[in-house]
Amino acid sequence: MGVLDDVKEIGDLIKKAGDIELYRRIVKLEGEVIDLTRDKRYLEEKNEELQRELRFRGALEFKGPFYWLKGDGVPYCPKCWEDNAKPVHVIYSHRNPHGEYWRCAICRTDFTTHSVANRPY
Repeated sequence: MGVLDDVKEIGDLIKKAGDIELYRRIVKLEGEVIDLTRDKRYLEEKNEELQRELRFRGALEFKGPFYWLKGDGVPYCPKCWEDNAKPVHVIYSHRNPHGEYWRCAICRTDFTTHSVANRPY
């Protein structure tokens, strides 16, 4: 049995006993317990989200000009990551004898790499 169930049970007992003022207080307490339960759930979800973000930040590695995540063959835009902490994949455009060309669809920054040796993974 949880706290909320206990409060409801006590409220029912008080209601049967006929003490209206005490019953009102128990109903108010029940509302506060519901609010605390909702807040706890929100904080647990937020904590989980922040833990995922920390793991991602720790796994992201800069190999100029891009950020890379091990096992992900597509690099992340350094401008979006460094300016806004937004992990945005860049889009491969084309390759010629001068290098590879990439573009970020969000910030519209163009990148040129001089060889495929920049791919660390």
